Amino acid sequence: MVEFLLRSGDIEPTGSGGNKAMQRGTRVHRKLQKEAGENYQAEVRLSCETEFAEFLLVVDGIADGIFDTGEGTILEEIKSTMTPPEQIQEDSNPLHWAQAKCYGWMLLHRMDLPEVTIRLTYFHVETGRIRRFDKTFQRKELQDFFQGLAEQYAKWAHISLQYKGERDRSARALPFPFPHYRRGQRELAVGVYRAVRDQKLLFAQSPTGTGKTISTLYPVVKAMGEGMGEKIFYLTAKTVTRQAAEQAIRIMEERGLVFRRITLTAKEKICFCPDASCDPKECDFACGHYDRINEAVLDLLAQERDITRETVVKYAKKHRVCPFEYELDISLWMDCIICDYNYAFDPRAYLRRYFDSGGDYVLLVDEAHNLVERARDMYSAELSKQEFLKQRKVLKEAAPKAYQEISEINRIFLAMRREFAEEEGARTVELPTGLHAHVERLTEALEAFLESRHSGRGDSGLLDLFFHCRTFLTVFRLYDERYVTCVTRRNQEIRLKLFCVDPSALLRKACEKGRSAVFFSGTLQPLSFYRDMLGGEETDPTLCLPSPFPPENLCVMTAGNISTRYRDRESSYAGIAGYIRAVTRRAGNYMVFFPSFQYMDQVYEAYRSLWPKEDTRIQESHMKEEQREEFLNSFEADPSQSMIAFAVLGGIFSEGIDLTGDRLSGAVIVSVGLPQLSPERDIMSRYYRQCNGHGFEYAYQFPGMNRVLQAAGRVIRTGEDKGFVLLLDDRFLHRRYRDLFPAEWRGVRKVFSPEAAGRILDDFWSR
Repeated sequence: MVEFLLRSGDIEPTGSGGNKAMQRGTRVHRKLQKEAGENYQAEVRLSCETEFAEFLLVVDGIADGIFDTGEGTILEEIKSTMTPPEQIQEDSNPLHWAQAKCYGWMLLHRMDLPEVTIRLTYFHVETGRIRRFDKTFQRKELQDFFQGLAEQYAKWAHISLQYKGERDRSARALPFPFPHYRRGQRELAVGVYRAVRDQKLLFAQSPTGTGKTISTLYPVVKAMGEGMGEKIFYLTAKTVTRQAAEQAIRIMEERGLVFRRITLTAKEKICFCPDASCDPKECDFACGHYDRINEAVLDLLAQERDITRETVVKYAKKHRVCPFEYELDISLWMDCIICDYNYAFDPRAYLRRYFDSGGDYVLLVDEAHNLVERARDMYSAELSKQEFLKQRKVLKEAAPKAYQEISEINRIFLAMRREFAEEEGARTVELPTGLHAHVERLTEALEAFLESRHSGRGDSGLLDLFFHCRTFLTVFRLYDERYVTCVTRRNQEIRLKLFCVDPSALLRKACEKGRSAVFFSGTLQPLSFYRDMLGGEETDPTLCLPSPFPPENLCVMTAGNISTRYRDRESSYAGIAGYIRAVTRRAGNYMVFFPSFQYMDQVYEAYRSLWPKEDTRIQESHMKEEQREEFLNSFEADPSQSMIAFAVLGGIFSEGIDLTGDRLSGAVIVSVGLPQLSPERDIMSRYYRQCNGHGFEYAYQFPGMNRVLQAAGRVIRTGEDKGFVLLLDDRFLHRRYRDLFPAEWRGVRKVFSPEAAGRILDDFWSR
């Protein structure tokens, strides 16, 4: 309440990372509270109720300490700081006094006292020095102050409650926004509703065409109308799925739903002054941001309900506020927040205003198969020896404490490097003793140094090092038996990684900050694997829905005479090229997917040498947005000849794209899609072999098969589409892979020559 109503002034430069670490503040509080003596009551919860015409406003919080001196009662508020104590003045931060005065009134109201002394205690983290300020307040003064804030807040609460009533009425009256349910759609909607009602995690495989976006959003909206769920977080990995969620909400609004939603844009993509490091001296939008922000929020709420990036930019420029901080504040008033996974799960980037304390939230996790690897990255951290050394010279004179810690860290890295007999390699080790303590002290020294500069501009290398160290400390606090410490050497460089092998427990913990979570994807198979990896338990429900499309519209073939194992690849080029030629003779657009760029390039050269006049395209390793669009635009409707596009499994063209009708007639998938061998994959394999006996499956087979299913899913996108999938690898004939085929592949045909595949397709296209 205090932060929202009384904030003013500039956005602080973010070079030092913004707010101080919560854990450091907690340590400071405990230290001072312990030293205060037995008469000191620490962490005292206080509250006060204020009655208004339409509602009862309950304001509560936790005062750091209360004690009686014999001459009167003192209420203490403790703040840790990196600012030297001599630079702190009594009124340096009015919000600190305001917060303490609210607690003061709550205390007087509870104990019926005439006055209280409020003490602000500032603890300098680096030196341990303390500065205190005492003020005595009378009962009437604190009562008037608190009542004034409550009345201001009540105006905002009235707006919110009035809107919520209208939203809930419209949600309860909302019919399913289409004339009828597709096959499997009602089952998914019912499953989602029950998960929200019962506060469960749900894992659902919902094939293309089921209408999974509306089938997940609609039941949650209905549940919200009945008082179940305060806010929806629609979490995605790609822009295209965010657009699908936006469209689904628009469709419900056309049927009468009153609803607010916002799509969050990453800071680096929406910032007006990306080079100014949020320095109010250099950015007009950071300067005085908090003086204007509430008016900006109120203006937007009065005019808009569907908040896109363009909407945020328009109003941010109108009111001269930071667009990123603006969209975060707006999100507090939204019913649905559409955003990337990291806003809910990443320990470095999650929305603390929601997930530090949790709430009655529903998480809808789209394309959930992508979250497994994303989570491993989110919960892992890496340090580089070279990065430390690059900054050591800069800090030698300017920040001797930071220089000293870097020197100690470098000694640890040198000791690790000596353990390697070769100049390149990777191994697992015990976490080096003392590394965490040195990194922590370095981070504090860097923070103080960067704050003393009052700007991070020109210190990009130091900022990067600071953030990498802070990430390391964040992950270190999560480190347990599900982690492994990996060290890799390449010549003189040494990298140490806290590798999160199994992110499932951390994902579940994040989900428990809300009411319910629904993980859904067109390829969440095998469901038991994904439920395990995404934090599910055996008691959590699963759904595996059938494809709503006619099975006779898809022809699936497997070639039993092609091996794509690494040792056989060189001898496979001509055979693969022959199969591609045989199944693409009919005019149409086709895609051929490979497990790597190298393999793709080699087969592409072989194919072009045999049929140089054929119309072909090939995916490049780093394609710009316009190159991607050009690649996809080559899939023209009603083609008069064959066009063959070569791409990689797990890449930008193997999932999340819609080439409906005859824009794509078939897909050739080369290999079973296994991820490349690597030390980290081997670590995962050993870990899961010990946990459940499925090391190879969890580390290689299941992730690889998901790539295959995603690529195959590009062919049939609507009920009218017709096409084929050709699987080129003899391993697809083995039961361990055939058991992973979706239900609509039950009629798979085995072929052992390009000619046989061609004859099957001639018959398929003639029907």
